[in-house]
Amino acid sequence: MQGLIFRTQRGDFTGLNAHLEITGENPRVVGLRVCTSDESEKSARGYIISGDTEIAAYWLQHSLPVVIMVYEHERKKIFYEPVNTENLELAGRKWELVIPYENEYNNDAAQEIKNLTCTSPYLARLALDKALIELINQGREIFLELDEWINQPSSRGNLRICITGQDGGVYQWPFEINPDVPQVLRLPELFPWAAISIDEEFYSARNFHDFDANTLAPYIIESGEIARFRFKLELNSLGKSFLNAEPYICRGIFPALNQQNISYGDEYESGLKFQLFKKI
Repeated sequence: MQGLIFRTQRGDFTGLNAHLEITGENPRVVGLRVCTSDESEKSARGYIISGDTEIAAYWLQHSLPVVIMVYEHERKKIFYEPVNTENLELAGRKWELVIPYENEYNNDAAQEIKNLTCTSPYLARLALDKALIELINQGREIFLELDEWINQPSSRGNLRICITGQDGGVYQWPFEINPDVPQVLRLPELFPWAAISIDEEFYSARNFHDFDANTLAPYIIESGEIARFRFKLELNSLGKSFLNAEPYICRGIFPALNQQNISYGDEYESGLKFQLFKKI
């Protein structure tokens, strides 16, 4: 649908496997958990999705709205339900959410999803890219490939994210820009946590010799029409800071106090309150 870009996500602890980028005057992002009807339990009210409470707690504290969608193969329909404290049922270490049959995804639903409350679209941008940020922090290499028609203005762009390693792969990254803006200029906005440079090894193998710290040139322009780029992503100061702050900002986890190596004074620790606490 116009104004919405669907992107799949690498699976990780968040329980989200996709997200919607809402373009326009007030761009935002919505996290998605997309399931099939085969993965869901069918009830009189709708499809029932369940999982561990750890995931539910993460969603409720997330910096962006979370929506669960169920695709029904038989009728080729999609049903949806936002995640919030009112409709999420908790039972022990499990949660359940009913995706009502009347909540069919259509133009009206798209508008409702656009209006969901988002704490911070900027923090959401970082939270959604956490898996990529962590991979780079672990020493994995991530590259971007961009092909652009340099003489044909277009508001639609597409990147390929190339992740090295055994469980890596190539992932499509569609996006929208002002048609008059060169697509390469959008990269800092799409990847604010990354230091972007050309892949020198890749460029050298293709006889590119104009290496410079400030060069983000294509390695080839085919037929004077298609510029082809390949970039390497590394963490900038924002990406590194996010890794340190994310456990608290997104999940409420703060650094644990190492109580074994700290003394609070004999008189204070001899008090009843402290003694009772030590026995818990």
